[in-house]
Amino acid sequence: MRLSADGRRLLILSVTGLLAAAACGVPAAPTRPPPVASASAGLDARCIDLQARGAGGCPPASLPTEPIAVRNGTGGAVDDATVQAMGRAYLRTHALYDWAVRQPAGDAFLLGGAIAPAEVARTNVFRTEAKAFAEARAAGGSLRVEPLTTRAITLVEVPPALRDAAGRDGLGAGGYAWVDDQAGPALVTLLGPGGPRELLRIPPGEPHPILVFGQVREDPDLGVIWYIGGEYGCLGSAQVRPVCGLKTSASDV
Repeated sequence: MRLSADGRRLLILSVTGLLAAAACGVPAAPTRPPPVASASAGLDARCIDLQARGAGGCPPASLPTEPIAVRNGTGGAVDDATVQAMGRAYLRTHALYDWAVRQPAGDAFLLGGAIAPAEVARTNVFRTEAKAFAEARAAGGSLRVEPLTTRAITLVEVPPALRDAAGRDGLGAGGYAWVDDQAGPALVTLLGPGGPRELLRIPPGEPHPILVFGQVREDPDLGVIWYIGGEYGCLGSAQVRPVCGLKTSASDV
C-alpha cells in the first residue's frame, strides 16, 4: 500500500502494547502539509485528541480490513494465536495507510507520528509518499493512488545482525517483523491543471515484498495497531533476502 522508500514501488500497507513482549518490538518536508479533514468534522473526543497529538487527520473509528492471510514464520517461537492477533494489528495499520493515501493531504497523517515515528516516517517509511503529495500540491493538483496488493503477511524473526544494521540506519527493529508479500499492479497519478500525469506504474504480478519492523501498540485513538519502526525492501540485499524467506541473488554481492 505504501510508496516504498526507494521510490520504485507501492507498499501496503506498515508499537508498545498488548503483545509487545511476544513481539520484542521497538520501544520534514519543505512545507508542512495541511491537516486531513476528520470523517466526523473533528467534533468527537477521539478526533480532538488526535489533533492535539499532531496526528494530521482523523480516520474513521471503524475501517474495514482486507482478508489477507496471516502466517507464522517464526518456527514456533511465537504461537499461532499470538501471531494472528499481531497480524490483526498490522492489518489495522494497513487500513489506516489505505485511508490516508486517499485523502487530499494524506501525508499529514502519514508523517504525523500516529503510525510511525515522525522522523522514520519522513526519511524511510513514507519518504516517497511525502514527495508525491508535495509534488501534487506544487502543481495545484491531487494524487490518485491505486496501491499494490498484499497477498499475505508472515511474521519472522529478525537476526541480531540485521537489528543492529537497522539501528545504525535510525530504524526501530525488534525481535520480529512482518514480511509483506506485495505485487502489482499499482499506479500513482498526479491529477493537475494540465491533465493527469503518471508518477509511478507497477505492472501486474511484479513482486515487491518488504520487511516491516515495529511492534504492537494499543493506541487510545486508533485502536490496536502495528507501530512501524521502519522497513527494508526484501529484494535489495543479501542480508535481508533470507530473513524474508528468499534465496540470495547473485546481484546481492
